[in-house]
Amino acid sequence: MCGLGLDVASSWEGLCAGRNPVKKFSLFDPTGLGCTFGVELPAAAQDIFDRHIMTRSRRQMTRATMMAVVSARMALEDAGIDLTQKDTSRTGVVVGATGTGYAPLGTDPDEHRILRNMTNAAASWISLKEKIAGPCLTVGAACSSGAYALHSAFSMILAGECDVVIAGATDSSISYLDVAGFCSLRALSDRNDDILTASRPFDMERNGFVMGEGCGMLVVESMEHALARNARIYALMPRPAVLSEVYNILSPRPDGTGMATVMKRGLENAALAPGEIDYINAHGTSTPLNDRIESQAIVDAFGSHSSKLLVSSTKSMTGHCLGAAAAVEAVICCKAIQTGIVPPTINLSAPDPHFNLDYVPNSARTKRLKHVMSNSFAFGGHNGVCVFSSHE
Repeated sequence: MCGLGLDVASSWEGLCAGRNPVKKFSLFDPTGLGCTFGVELPAAAQDIFDRHIMTRSRRQMTRATMMAVVSARMALEDAGIDLTQKDTSRTGVVVGATGTGYAPLGTDPDEHRILRNMTNAAASWISLKEKIAGPCLTVGAACSSGAYALHSAFSMILAGECDVVIAGATDSSISYLDVAGFCSLRALSDRNDDILTASRPFDMERNGFVMGEGCGMLVVESMEHALARNARIYALMPRPAVLSEVYNILSPRPDGTGMATVMKRGLENAALAPGEIDYINAHGTSTPLNDRIESQAIVDAFGSHSSKLLVSSTKSMTGHCLGAAAAVEAVICCKAIQTGIVPPTINLSAPDPHFNLDYVPNSARTKRLKHVMSNSFAFGGHNGVCVFSSHE
């Protein structure tokens, strides 16, 4: 669920077509801000929330929590799992969530404020709505929250605690205060006179990210459990790599060693050589610093194979979904493996000449993908890398 669509099919269609959903903010009045635009969910989102969640429950949820509840239901339906026929103490829930997206001060009735603003709200509501009695966990790792959630899900299954874990992340931080905060950090693009080209990862003219909102939820299960129920398997996932930069609360190491190290750890966990990765869904935020350092880190981690990799940033279309970014992009990677389509980096007209990387500019590519990597690098130095492989 993202600005391109409210389900996987419509979102994927938009990604492959290189569609650009950026527009002026409508969820609040951005007058006076340095950035007045972003990528919001389609207007029909509220209809879906109304249809799937009872009125009283909606009043107790933030927008991000509603996205998580609906996305979890969609994921379970797509997976063909009927939890009413299972011992749900063997099913877990892990949701990546951040401290943003909370109800603004002074606008929320007292009786609902605490419930709406609990960090664990999304995971708890999924557990309640789906009657899941197993472990229920919230992970907060900023923009890498989804990768850390998948790491937790993997660990629960490996430890024998669960057969199935619903894992992902959600975020809707499109509010006056949150946008103003990122503007003060000079992290957002201020291309207000040309918003359609504002999100341009790896382009020489990039000047900041474009905020998005979204949610990605995946059904993670043991191979034994998946085969026993004849599941449709989108991809195999080895243990995600999660490491800390130990450098700065806002910035990655300028030489890219932190990013390169976690990519190498991701390869080790998957027992893959650098030359076996076909595609990287890059963190690619469209900020001058991040894109340069990530490009250098890819070259360092993959050596001569880096020039043969396909590398794209789907944030050029979804915007930066912050806490939900890694989970949304994990879903994208699974769809890329399933379909053999690599979504493009749009708005890329002048690639950074310092790096010989194929950023899949402006048009999707068709390629059989055996192994793909998803990069996530977050404030606080939380680095996460997920590798996904074809089941065939």
